[in-house]
Amino acid sequence: MGVSMRVVELECTAPLELGKFWSAVLQAPIGPGADGVYISPQGDGHSMSLYLVEERGAERPRSRTRLWLNPQQGSLASEVERLTELGAVLIEKRWTMETCGLGVAVMVDPEGNEFCIESSDREVAEAERRFEDESDDLDDLGPGASAEGVGVALARITQPPE
Repeated sequence: MGVSMRVVELECTAPLELGKFWSAVLQAPIGPGADGVYISPQGDGHSMSLYLVEERGAERPRSRTRLWLNPQQGSLASEVERLTELGAVLIEKRWTMETCGLGVAVMVDPEGNEFCIESSDREVAEAERRFEDESDDLDDLGPGASAEGVGVALARITQPPE
């Protein structure tokens, strides 16, 4: 026996407006709900939805729920850049494995709800492959790498324009 997760609910001030942001982030359509909107991405056999509802009142504090997202294509840096263009704000970078350039970006949506983007499965697989390859000296792996890796790209994204 067990349970499966079907819906994550976030309270917000403007469900339809925030729904447009999350629809673009998840590349999924917005659907109507009883007191909010659903965004239901189609994917790897899992049925999971994000449900945005109007805040239910000041007597109940907002939840500190954080969504964790994983880029399906590209890299952590390219996904942070895409989400920034959609209106998200990068608030923190964390390295899960600094020596290999794997990390997590903490961001906020237009209403200030925090969410995280982690290194893509492709980036993780490449780091694992390189660690297992005894002939690989790993010199160019990590945030200080000369090639544009996660650290360099995130630093470029968060730098104010000159």
